[in-house]
Amino acid sequence: MSSESFLLVRAPASAAISRRRLVELVSRWRLPEDEDSHMAMTTVVSELVTNAVSHGAGDMLNVTVRADIRRSRLLLEVHDSSRALPRLRRPSPDSESGRGMVLIEHLSVACGAENTVRGKRVWAELALPQKPAGLRRSFDRLGPSRAIVQRFLNAFRLPFRTRSGEPTAVSGL
Repeated sequence: MSSESFLLVRAPASAAISRRRLVELVSRWRLPEDEDSHMAMTTVVSELVTNAVSHGAGDMLNVTVRADIRRSRLLLEVHDSSRALPRLRRPSPDSESGRGMVLIEHLSVACGAENTVRGKRVWAELALPQKPAGLRRSFDRLGPSRAIVQRFLNAFRLPFRTRSGEPTAVSGL
């Protein structure tokens, strides 16, 4: 198991920084990835950080990345000082925000949020492809884009889950 944490200032620019740091870690750890998993990882870490910047508390965010190659899983966590847990929103087609947690839920194998001693932790577990690093498959005609659209069409299938597996409403993020 590989694991690393890094601190970010709670600011809008932190989403881009988190994506770069994640890509560096995945490369350094030589994790298997393809275009679908790369897009899922960078989208999920970006949404987790953006939500913590928008709805969290404190000056700093702590991002933890854990890879378990045996299980082909990548765990992304963002910690902030707020104890208010996210709630899944059902944005209307005209809403300009509110889709972050829906994206996280549909791009991850499991996701959730829980209170910690210092605030909260919002996490998502992602599947890694089975093939070795460096063997990225090329996009088919609609590939990942079609997959995301399909996931949005099924957007309201399951409730957001806490680490213990209990469903919780998610709104505000």
